[in-house]
Amino acid sequence: MRRLGHRITDVVAEHIATLRDQPAQRSLDRADTKRLIAGPPLAHGTDFEELLRFLQERVFPYHAREPHPHFMGYIPSSPTFPAILGDWLATGYNFFAGVWTVASGPNEIELVVLDWFRQWLGMPEGTSGLLTSGGSAATLTAVVAARHARDVNGDLLSRLVVYTSDQAHSSLQRAAWIAGVPRTNLRAIETDGDYRMRVDALRSAVEADRAAGLIPFLVGASAGTTNTGAVDPLDEIAEVCSRESLWMHVDAAYGGFAALTPDGAKKLRGIERADSVTLDPHKWLFVPFECGCILARDPRKLEEAFSVHPEYLTDVRAREHEVNFADHGEQLTRSSHALKVWLSVRYFGLDAIREALARGVERAEYAERTLRARADFEILSPAQFGVLCFRARPAGVDDAAELDALNERINARVNGSGRFLMSSTKLRGRFSLRLCTHVHRMTEGDIDEVIAAIVAALESETISS
Repeated sequence: MRRLGHRITDVVAEHIATLRDQPAQRSLDRADTKRLIAGPPLAHGTDFEELLRFLQERVFPYHAREPHPHFMGYIPSSPTFPAILGDWLATGYNFFAGVWTVASGPNEIELVVLDWFRQWLGMPEGTSGLLTSGGSAATLTAVVAARHARDVNGDLLSRLVVYTSDQAHSSLQRAAWIAGVPRTNLRAIETDGDYRMRVDALRSAVEADRAAGLIPFLVGASAGTTNTGAVDPLDEIAEVCSRESLWMHVDAAYGGFAALTPDGAKKLRGIERADSVTLDPHKWLFVPFECGCILARDPRKLEEAFSVHPEYLTDVRAREHEVNFADHGEQLTRSSHALKVWLSVRYFGLDAIREALARGVERAEYAERTLRARADFEILSPAQFGVLCFRARPAGVDDAAELDALNERINARVNGSGRFLMSSTKLRGRFSLRLCTHVHRMTEGDIDEVIAAIVAALESETISS
């Protein structure tokens, strides 16, 4: 075991140490991967070195390297090595973190981590929840709890209405569908010029739905949208929710951890008033997949929605002051996601994490300043929480379709090199290039390199046309 374990440690350490020498992404089509990898299991075992060689040659090369300093395509998972070690420890010990009595130590670690998050967001004492596989699972947990709080027996389900902005993450829409909310009862509230939910439009929508005999029950606000990093006016939304008796859920999957910085805490003001919050430590808290989080102002709402007590679990029912996380979400069998968070945060300390968060924000702002200095680029959404949206707009090119096609080709050229991974989106119908600058290994020099590649792609397009 020690020999094989050391071997894996060497492979992973070598991979992380040589990221800059690797492509940011490399992929194959399904026919090629099937040719390289597919095959039946053998009747007899295979030497470990042979298996490792197979993986290193045929599997591991073909993926996007999210911790890569040139990975700028979307909000990444850029784990620290202590966080990776925390995951290995949790896997090696194989903790069953669903109930207290069989994992009291690891589960206390989870409670500690949840309380850290509560404090960082400024939520009241008593707020708690659980760690999940990711933000989608966390959001689903919140929607089910909110639905149960409003409609215990399911009698009102066909009339329940959910409100998000037109920039909200798709996971909230999917969560509402899974929770049984009719698809016709999801409202995408329009956003303002900064891609923030318009509170006046929210009020009008709630009023219209009540007049139509429907039952508004949940508002999903965003604290760091995927498209632009925008933060909805959380305080104003909280006022609407309080006045209208609506459950306020905040999707702060990546952006919530910016609360550790002074500027981020200011922009997130109002998040502490939420009934529930989604966080993704595997995004901007630098831990590996999988690790999401649901925080609930009143965790009893989670227990009321999810707790089940069959006879075969009688021996492990939680006693006073104990927590069975299986009663707070959909999983009974669940691994311990907390150890990797705890180990990384305790190893580095909050000052180092704050600095890494601040640098991620500053790199996007640096990219914005660099692009604004050029006449052939246009900023479509300023840098917010490490996200920048922009497009090439050379002189004399004003046709919308032509501009979209040009920027699509630039995106394809830059990503086609394999050296960088950037992404695109659409804002108000316009094709936008998008940089996300959260990887903690990234420097301003890496920003210079990707912008040089974008400019070169634009110049190649201009010459060829």
